[in-house]
Amino acid sequence: MGAGRAIANAARAAARNKTVQRIAMTAGVAAAKRGSPMVQARYEAWRDRRIDRDRAVKFARQIQGRYSEDTIIDGRPHFVVWKDGEAVQAFPPVDDLAGRPELRGFDASLAKEPRKPRN
Repeated sequence: MGAGRAIANAARAAARNKTVQRIAMTAGVAAAKRGSPMVQARYEAWRDRRIDRDRAVKFARQIQGRYSEDTIIDGRPHFVVWKDGEAVQAFPPVDDLAGRPELRGFDASLAKEPRKPRN
């Protein structure tokens, strides 16, 4: 195995390590707090999107449903959880989800199975 491949494998293993993930998250938070308002806004948007995706995946897994990414509702991308072809919940939340015209005739092939949780 070449040195480049060994480094790439080590980096992948480190990225999957929960301790390394926590350290990286702490470093990211600290850097964002010291950054300019633009850096802080970008970090907050990234964090909020990650939280919304995580909640959608977990909820879809919980109800044995599916979820879609970047589903446009009211001009903004959302994660939507689906069960039996019906929209159940959106992240970030949307008022009157069932009545949204954007979701009528949604292509079910765009919805994904939630991945199995990592141990």
